[in-house]
Amino acid sequence: MKKTHKLIVCLLLFAFLLPILSVSAENSDNTAERARSELDRVLDAEIAKSASGKAEGWIANELCESIGRGGEWYIFTLAQIGGYDLSACESAMLEYLDSHTIGAATSKQKFALCLAALGSTDAYIYRTLEETIGKLGVMSYAYGLHLLNNSYESTAITTDAAIDKLLEFQLSDGGWSVSGSVSDVDVSAMVLQSLAPHKDNEKVAPSIERALGFLSTAQLEDGDYKSYGVANPQSVAQVIVALSSLSIDLANDQRFIKNGNSLLDGMLKYATKDGFASKEGAETSYTATVQSCYALVSYLRMLDGRASLYILDNCDPEHLRTESATETDTASETDAVDEAEKESFPTYKLICLCVIAIVALVICVLLLALGKRNIKNFIALIVAAAVCAAFILLTDFKRPEDYYGEQIVKDDPIGSVTLTIRCDTVADELENEEYTDGVILDSVSMTLGRGDSVYSILLDASKQYRLQIENNGTEDRAYIAAIEHIYEFEYGDLSGWTYRVNGEDASVGCSEYALSDGDVIEWIYTRELGKDLR
Repeated sequence: MKKTHKLIVCLLLFAFLLPILSVSAENSDNTAERARSELDRVLDAEIAKSASGKAEGWIANELCESIGRGGEWYIFTLAQIGGYDLSACESAMLEYLDSHTIGAATSKQKFALCLAALGSTDAYIYRTLEETIGKLGVMSYAYGLHLLNNSYESTAITTDAAIDKLLEFQLSDGGWSVSGSVSDVDVSAMVLQSLAPHKDNEKVAPSIERALGFLSTAQLEDGDYKSYGVANPQSVAQVIVALSSLSIDLANDQRFIKNGNSLLDGMLKYATKDGFASKEGAETSYTATVQSCYALVSYLRMLDGRASLYILDNCDPEHLRTESATETDTASETDAVDEAEKESFPTYKLICLCVIAIVALVICVLLLALGKRNIKNFIALIVAAAVCAAFILLTDFKRPEDYYGEQIVKDDPIGSVTLTIRCDTVADELENEEYTDGVILDSVSMTLGRGDSVYSILLDASKQYRLQIENNGTEDRAYIAAIEHIYEFEYGDLSGWTYRVNGEDASVGCSEYALSDGDVIEWIYTRELGKDLR
């Protein structure tokens, strides 16, 4: 009789759970299908924008050319999808790193991760491991831990020590923040991504649960999140990566389904015809699109039983260790040789004079060989050579140190403008102690010439005040990637330089904004596409 009762209870329990299990499986299948469809849509749209219209051309041309402006994250994402020819990407990325100064520790770590995802064994990865972990607060521990999680090693810090530091940074509300006592969704999710491989560690597991509680509470009714008071898909994307890294299915975990809306629903609110916008109803945003793209890849990797997004498929840490050791041993010797070559190399004027003499001598030989021995020919040749030599000797070709620091004189001045350059939003984290007050240039007066733009005035200031400026665009379509070695994306995927004129945000590029007498220009570093400046 008791066996019969138990059987009946089991049957009733199965009958009760069957619909729930069926709905859960259906939700998961439907969400997976939507995720795959969205990923295909975004990648197809990006490929369609390229000149070639093919994946190979998009990768070799547009993506390699956009390294430093977000293209490296598409390359990272494609490496983790697999099946794409990324052979051109490593050399393009190393060329970019060789020609650009990467200041912030976290930016160096992101490039190291992208190189590692490509299977690179370049010493840049080794140097980054040795020099950057913990050098820029919580995020430099998080990104550094990603590298350590892939079996790379650093003599500066162990994996356990990096984990301990991240756990120390956890705030009372369960999350993490770059600064302050209130947790930020993006930072919390990104720390969880790095801690995910250690979720079974008894000291890590409780911290992960507290962080999940914070993220669950912070989720909005539409399934998305706010960062700095503004709802956006980037924050949703980071949470999707965090949950997927922890093997949590966003389609079924009730902690992350609000009012019937999952995280995928929250992110798809921002979908556009060719990607994702940074806010609802806005135009397609490159940053929002690439983050949403790798979030979808992270979720699909979990469903397919693959490792989390930041456990890299192609990295080769053992090969890196042997290669980097050899390069490190020979680095000082190479530097010494290069320095010796520089010191023994003749000045440019001496080179020019030698070239003039050689050319004159060759012409003399030709004149003799051709039988044109008229004395007038040789006199003319000597006069021409003398004129060229005098030009070289009398012309003041400026060196960089002479170029910078000069007072700008305009041929056709029409007034003056005021220029300010500030980095208050990241002042506390700068390695350069000169700008810890957030001021790079404080309300200086600049002469305004006819036809001057915001960009041309910035160039004038760079000369007059010896400022480093990096333009990743062209002269007529300038795109300011860095001022004083403070680069875009160094302090978050939405960070970079923006400008205002007379307190108003501009709707055109800095090289297209024509200035008037009395205008006030402000260049400001933002973490959140200007949202943190309002």
